[in-house]
This record gives sequence, C-alpha cells and structure tokens, in this order.
Amino acid sequence: MAESTVIYIYDSAGNLVESITKVLSATLRDALDGECTFDFSVLAEMSGNIEIGNSVLLTAGLHEYAFNIVRVAKSFSSNLKICSATCEHKSYELNDEIYNLTSFDFTGEPLAGLQQLLDGTNLSAGTLDFNGSIALKINQKCSRRAALMQYVAVLGGEIEYTGNTINIRSRRGSGEYLEVMGGKAVSDVSVTYDLRADTATYNLKLYKKLDFGTGDNVHIVFIPFRLDVRTRIIAMSYNPFNRREITIEVGTYLPSVSDQLYSIENNLNDMSNRMESLEQMTAKYTAEFGDITGSGSLYFRIAYVDKPTCFLSSDGGSAFMEFIMSDGKYVGAEVTASNSSVVTSLVFYCTLPDTETI
Repeated sequence: MAESTVIYIYDSAGNLVESITKVLSATLRDALDGECTFDFSVLAEMSGNIEIGNSVLLTAGLHEYAFNIVRVAKSFSSNLKICSATCEHKSYELNDEIYNLTSFDFTGEPLAGLQQLLDGTNLSAGTLDFNGSIALKINQKCSRRAALMQYVAVLGGEIEYTGNTINIRSRRGSGEYLEVMGGKAVSDVSVTYDLRADTATYNLKLYKKLDFGTGDNVHIVFIPFRLDVRTRIIAMSYNPFNRREITIEVGTYLPSVSDQLYSIENNLNDMSNRMESLEQMTAKYTAEFGDITGSGSLYFRIAYVDKPTCFLSSDGGSAFMEFIMSDGKYVGAEVTASNSSVVTSLVFYCTLPDTETI
C-alpha cells in the first residue's frame, strides 16, 4: 500500500471537520532540539475550517504529528484565492502561562518523571529509552516546555513526537550512514555554512524520493562542491506531500542543560561510582555533582559555609572551575571550557552546616 499524507482538521471541541489530501505547498520542520512546525497553503474554497483555535493532525506515512493552527493568512494571486496556515506542535502549548512552573522536584524512574511533568496538560508520556533513576530540581519560574526540554537534556536524550505523545529517545535516526547525495539522486543543491551554529545547511531537489529523516547519519558526496563528508541530520524541512523537496541541516547535536532553572542533578546510576567513598563518612558530609557541556554553571542544593572539595574531569578538551559565592557562602561553580563540545564532570564533597543533615 502506498504511503499517504493527509491533513485532518479538528474544531475546538475535538470534532473532525475537514480532511485535506491536496495542497498548493507544505513544509514540515522537525529538529532534534524539539522544534516542530508545519506550514501549508490551499485554495480558498478548501479553507472553510482553517481557523485559529482549530487543531491539525498530520499523517505522513508512518509518522503522525499533532499541531495547533496559530496563524491564518488569505491572499489573491494570479486569479487564485489562497489560504495559508502556520501550525505549531502541541508541545508549544506548554509555553502558555497556565502551565508555568515555579518549582519542580523529582527523583525516580524517568518515565514517572515525564508523566509528572506532563500532568494536567494535553500531552502524554510515551516511549523512553532510559531506565535507572533521574533527578531534576527547579526553583525558578519557567514555562512547562522549558522544563520539559531541561528534563530531556538532563537525561541526555532526544525528543520525538507521535501525535500528542512525547517520546524521549537515547538517539533518533539511523546509526548507519545513508547515502544522501549523488548525480543519480540530486537535481539541484546549495550549501550554507554557519560557523556560529557549527552547522551546514543543504537545500536539495531530488530526482527520486530518499528515505531518510531527522537524526540519521548521512554520507554526503557531491563532486562539483568537492563534498565527501559523514555527518548527522540535526534538522530537516520537507514537503510531506512531495518528499523530493527537502532541506537538511547537518552537524553535531549536543542537548543543552540550562543553568537558569536551579540545580540539575544528572542520572544517579551514572554517578554511583563517585559516591562510594561517601559511605565511610559521617552524616555531616554530602555531595553535589553534575555534568556541564561547554561553559556553564552548576548551583548547589544549599549554600555551604566551608569550601567544598572539588574533583573535576573533562572530556573533549580542557576546562577549569571557579566557585560562585553569595553572602560569603559557596553556592555553586562556574566552568569555563576550551570549546562548546567539552563535557566536564564535577563532584563536590561538602560539609553540611550544623542545622543541615543529609
């Protein structure tokens, strides 16, 4: 059976009011950092139910995306009345103020944490490729979506959408390198390099459909540009009704853990070997730990009067650490790395104030 692409439109009550199988244009953008948008245009006579407040379910082959219509524009061009819609993935609802968090404190199974984070929203927890234990603390006001992306980053995972379901994968896409370009597949190509973002963007028009997606490893060969690189698709924009119209961004994706939401504690199982020596200590000692990618800050759970003992290791380059002080107390650490790919692991042995216990 041939794969079909359909746009289903639902009213605010959840009733199916329109099914669209033909469009003038369409662009679906899907990125590893969670960005997911959909734009499409149709003839005006097909647009009676394209309204702000209605929702869209896009089915494209085996993929399914849930969106909200956030912008509608109508125009008249070449004797055609055209209606264009801009849609954002349902997860963008979590930016609404009603879902804001002022605190979040969770330690436990990753799936249970995601369920707690999505409680009271229109989204549900799906598949997680992670076991063990995860800890996340937030004590600053933030959007629920920012907290979700923080949770994904702390896990070291990559977000994936299936309808209204949020999945967190250890890695999206194929680990094997797929042949993307070559004279037999590509009719037009352009490439743009961005040093600041450390990405390369390729605009492709294909003679034939190529089966690749966001997260895939790709082998790009194009003799006229002297291209022969192995890399990974970190974002992709394409027409789901015509997969020959594709734009891909390639580069290295590293989830970013924000230092603005308070103390981030990474996977406790991964850190357990660093805690063995604490078992011999008395109750007046505790530990703070975490990993930072690139340069950034880590804040302690409490302020310490005595200077903590720090153990630091870095992978992918060099890094040095300075303590962050407030009112004469040690409240965190600032890491400066030699490049944005350096992963720095920190463990602090801390003396608890007399009024604190573990």
